[in-house]
Amino acid sequence: MHTAPSLAELQNNFMANVLHGDSAIESHIETNGLPASQRMQIYQHIVENTLTEALQTSYPALRLLVGDDFFDVAADRYMRQYPPISGNLQDYGVQFSELLANMEEAASLAYLPDTARLEWARQLSFLAADAEALEASETVFRLQYLGNSPMQMMLHPSVQLVRSSHPIFDIWHYCMQPSEQPLQLDAAGQSVLLWRDGVQIAMQTMDAPATAFLHAVLDGMEMHHAFGAVQAQGHADFDLSELLPFLVANQLVIDIHAIGAST
Repeated sequence: MHTAPSLAELQNNFMANVLHGDSAIESHIETNGLPASQRMQIYQHIVENTLTEALQTSYPALRLLVGDDFFDVAADRYMRQYPPISGNLQDYGVQFSELLANMEEAASLAYLPDTARLEWARQLSFLAADAEALEASETVFRLQYLGNSPMQMMLHPSVQLVRSSHPIFDIWHYCMQPSEQPLQLDAAGQSVLLWRDGVQIAMQTMDAPATAFLHAVLDGMEMHHAFGAVQAQGHADFDLSELLPFLVANQLVIDIHAIGAST
């Protein structure tokens, strides 16, 4: 006597069929004139199209860069290696850069994974929570008031920082706004700061010392330690006279407080 499969078993068998063509689910399908395999093909096509379209939405520049055929192959492989684990399609695609880094067909295209990282950072920036920025006068007051006390700077939740040994900002910009000037794929690497500006995603390349400081701040490092770490990396002339006004002007600083205190 065969025991009827549980709901969880049926769901797992259904997913195995959709993603890998496993036939275990077919014996539990009422055919009603249409073979079970053909009925499952309907769901396979729906899932494939839906997940591919989700990746196309999250990675428009990458799709333009590699072309539809390559992108569709990568999307199909991603679906089978990294099936969605969330009902929210905006979460789907987080590991696309990992897949590209391990694709044999992309071995000569070393810039693809970091380009994907930049596009996913745009997704995260767009979906991030909102927060009220400090006014310029308040920012200056807190810095002066805290002086040499240990302090922490909090940046807007939408702020993302992507560092690469490839010119990822130029690559993204060229894909989205083609130019007659040829794209220099072997140009110097770029670090890109991203944030949400209204309903748009703003991006700005950052130099090495600013990148190092922002990376430390985003990791939660105390500001004086972050400053010292940048100088220890060979940027002895680094100061905040240019970076801080930029952050404030773009409403990216939401808090500066003494360590162990909150405002």
